[in-house]
Amino acid sequence: MNLVRRSLPDSRVLVDLFVAVIVAVLAVVDVASVSAEPVPWERTADGLAYALVIVAAVSLLWRRSMPLVVLAVVTTVLMSFWLRGYGALLSVIGLPAVYAVAAHEHHRRRAWWALSIALVAVMVVASVSVLDTPNGFSYLTALSMVAFLTGAAGAGVLMRNRERIFVDTERRAAAAEADRLAEAERAVARERSRIAREMHDVVAHGMSVVAVQAAAGQEIVGHDPVRAAAIFATIEAVGRESLTELRRMIGALRDDVDRDASLSPQPGIRDVEVAVAQSSATGVPTELQIEGSQRALPPGVELAAYRIVQEALTNVRKHGGRSASATVRIEYGEHELVVQITDDGRGAATLLSGIGTGHGLIGMRERVDIYDGEFTAGPRVGGGYMVRAVLPIGAPTPLSVPAANQAIEGAS
Repeated sequence: MNLVRRSLPDSRVLVDLFVAVIVAVLAVVDVASVSAEPVPWERTADGLAYALVIVAAVSLLWRRSMPLVVLAVVTTVLMSFWLRGYGALLSVIGLPAVYAVAAHEHHRRRAWWALSIALVAVMVVASVSVLDTPNGFSYLTALSMVAFLTGAAGAGVLMRNRERIFVDTERRAAAAEADRLAEAERAVARERSRIAREMHDVVAHGMSVVAVQAAAGQEIVGHDPVRAAAIFATIEAVGRESLTELRRMIGALRDDVDRDASLSPQPGIRDVEVAVAQSSATGVPTELQIEGSQRALPPGVELAAYRIVQEALTNVRKHGGRSASATVRIEYGEHELVVQITDDGRGAATLLSGIGTGHGLIGMRERVDIYDGEFTAGPRVGGGYMVRAVLPIGAPTPLSVPAANQAIEGAS
């Protein structure tokens, strides 16, 4: 396809060739028609007259690339044609040259000087030749010549301005699209960095649990080996969870981990009830539905589920309308955790949540992608909006972080 396009002439070249041919034909016809009915004071067209017409018409092929040169050639041809006494006005040759300078010359001051000089020269020569007849000076013809020449210049200016507006519009649209894509990329990077910092907190908390458990196990291993074995099993479980979250954190991390990351645990599914209560307190009646066998999950999965619920309820408050209500459904499956938030508000308007400063939908999708899960969001049939995330989870661990905290308290 590219080879075919390269082999075809540029459309502008074809247009210029068409214009040159049409102008040549019309000019030759004009000269021939005038010579067919000669008047005593006009010279009959000869070979030189037709040669001048052909030269001027052919020069129009370069009217876009060299408009000033074309104007000079056409002006010279017209003055020579009239000074030799040929009677044809040849306006069909002069008008395209004037239009080309007004439309295509980049140096505007040079263009206006060239047009002014050419117009004055043409009118002066015409005044002492074709306009000055034995029957008197043809003022009407002179006025029509000036009107047509200035009209051609005005048309060229209008077309130039139109093309510049079109090009500027395309440039601004391209720049706006580039800015939009860049902002989307920056939003993704910010969300990934924030997610990685939160997961860093999860891993840091797990390591603190391991350290405290190890210290407690050393104290009781001598007189209570059974209890110490349970503590060491806890250390193994928490360590494996922390390593898994660490791998995910490295995959999501785009900026350096925040050095000021807190060692306090990040929120989990147990905190969804608090988010639901806060949503109801702020004017959005929210219902929490939990299905399946509840169990302890990896801290990162619980954090992702909580953040999705939190962001979705925030979007309902912002975009759902005053009478909107929401339902949070959490389903514990054998191998996945399903988090679904639905509302009966204005529906599609909630999509704006992914465009504002929070980039809510981007953040939720990034969290789900970290765990190779599935994420969907969009208007519901009949009104409202739905956010649904499916987070894969492994087999239940024998003792996770909440149970580890209990073991610490027992050991102490």
